[in-house]
Amino acid sequence: MKKPTQQTQANNDNLDQVQSLIGYKFNDSKYLDAAFTHSSYVNEHPAVGNERIEFLGDCVLNFLVGERLFLHDRTASEGGLSAKRASLVSRAPLARIVDELGLMQYLRVGAGVNKNAFAEKARSDIFEALLGAVYLDGGMDACRIVLEKIYYDFVTPERDYISELKNYSEEHGIYLFCYDICKDGDMFVAEMDALGKRFCAKGRSKHDAEKKLAETVYKALTEKKC
Repeated sequence: MKKPTQQTQANNDNLDQVQSLIGYKFNDSKYLDAAFTHSSYVNEHPAVGNERIEFLGDCVLNFLVGERLFLHDRTASEGGLSAKRASLVSRAPLARIVDELGLMQYLRVGAGVNKNAFAEKARSDIFEALLGAVYLDGGMDACRIVLEKIYYDFVTPERDYISELKNYSEEHGIYLFCYDICKDGDMFVAEMDALGKRFCAKGRSKHDAEKKLAETVYKALTEKKC
């Protein structure tokens, strides 16, 4: 019988730790292994990456969160349910859970890739890939159990300032002029003119810069700081 290599044993130990963290034991660890394999690792090693499983996990998460909201809030409108679901499954809350559970340390990446510098989107992808792996291994019921353990009691809805700013400006006839987002070193810079004043915000990604800028402008407009 072929003995496991030191690297294989280390990976198996990591997968055991992940299962302990999420409170779910996989019947087939290949799904979990794939969920924690980045495309940069696949470029250098014979392995299955997590991109397809991440797509599936995103679908499962949207359905299960939508189902829970539908069953728990019988009076909410379709628009209200959609908005709340969007805030719960957005990048920020998923990335925070990944950070709090320390899941990034288990991700296999290629040589020279600094996973500790991954942006919010890349970290949230890990959560979705993990849920996709649980679905493939145990189905919807297993996913419901995992979400009860590591998600619902810990997720904090992300306020959608981009949509709020858009709605507020349209309601009050405020013209917003947005500049192209540019790179400044390792950061992205977003700028906007509103009521004769220019606002600026930086983020680790274009989306992050846009969110921070929208929040800044919305608060300035609603608090009459312009």
